[in-house]
Amino acid sequence: MATITISHTPAKGTLVDGDTEKGDGTGDILKRHAFRWFRSLRQYGHPNSRDRAPRIVAMEAAAEELRAAGHTVTVKVDDEVRPNDVVRADKHERLEDRRDALTAKGEKLARQADSLYRASNAMVEHIPLGQPVGPGARGRAHRNLLDRSINTAIRSALTAEEARRVPALVEGSRRAEAYGERPDVTARRVERLEAERRSLVRRMESFNRYPSARSADLHRQYEGQLKVLDERIAGDRAVLDAAAEAGRFGRYSKNNVHRDDLVKIRGQWRTVVRANGKSVSVTTGYSWTDRYGWEEVRALRCQHVEDTPDN
Repeated sequence: MATITISHTPAKGTLVDGDTEKGDGTGDILKRHAFRWFRSLRQYGHPNSRDRAPRIVAMEAAAEELRAAGHTVTVKVDDEVRPNDVVRADKHERLEDRRDALTAKGEKLARQADSLYRASNAMVEHIPLGQPVGPGARGRAHRNLLDRSINTAIRSALTAEEARRVPALVEGSRRAEAYGERPDVTARRVERLEAERRSLVRRMESFNRYPSARSADLHRQYEGQLKVLDERIAGDRAVLDAAAEAGRFGRYSKNNVHRDDLVKIRGQWRTVVRANGKSVSVTTGYSWTDRYGWEEVRALRCQHVEDTPDN
């Protein structure tokens, strides 16, 4: 029987350590409780559990089933919440490591493509250009050599094409990270997290009225989720406050935008139909209007105020 440790830390998430063996049944038990095999780590763990509240109910349920199967199991939980800036810096470092690995892979693929191309040419360089394939064994050898050269050239082209896609993937990763740091995206994330927090509070109130067999585990799990949400909301709000002080967020609202004004949204100037508390409705050129959050307004043309630059 195996000795297993199910642990959770903010930096590493929920992972399973132990002297398990293939076919001993531990994998099937862990999978029933939402654990997945991480090939890069060669460990079981909960997906997307880093810097999130531990799923204590699933961890304890898996531990109980493993103990019933005869294994020795220890559950360790570190439910500390790391500051938002630490989480963002750690995520950026991981993304940079992945980009570096992807860049190195692209360079390796480019070298392989060049090597395959030279190998393909070397196979047939001694054969005069346009020489027909003759009959008999010599002709078959000639044909086989041509086929090998063509297949190698095809492999070279496919490998080169894969290498050419790598820079776009790296750039796409950087653009996606920068998009997530934009003030308007951060504002929408805050709204989503606040809605998630309200939903969690309602679940906690319902849980207090109707306790279950795992009341203690559920209470601890919900409290951990609440702490994580509070830290993430506070961190993102600090980012928005800094953006507002720098003039990159919160400049426009129904207080300074009026009907028939022009606002620049997603690179286009649109006419305002209605200014609302959290959003602005603009014309589309058709019979309907589009609605956008104020965080997406980049510039304003209004007869009541001076034109504002598009930053």
